[in-house]
Amino acid sequence: MPVDIRVTVRLFASLREAAGRDRVDLTVPSATPVGAVWDLLPEGVAEAPPPDGLRYAVNHVWSIPGTPLHDGDEIALVLPVSGG
Repeated sequence: MPVDIRVTVRLFASLREAAGRDRVDLTVPSATPVGAVWDLLPEGVAEAPPPDGLRYAVNHVWSIPGTPLHDGDEIALVLPVSGG
């Protein structure tokens, strides 16, 4: 039986603006993949599929969407940067 864990999702740029805050605390089942947090974000942020090029970092380490989460993890969602 999965145990629930607490994680913190850090939001940057337009994600932060859409949420109206820079972080979201979530409770998820243990071993939830980091890519699944997108669907758990507040209304206004995850109304569409994740944007192309979205990158995930778990505890300051770039991670693939299938990386399992553990209690206390900090997730950063980083959008692609454009410009020149």
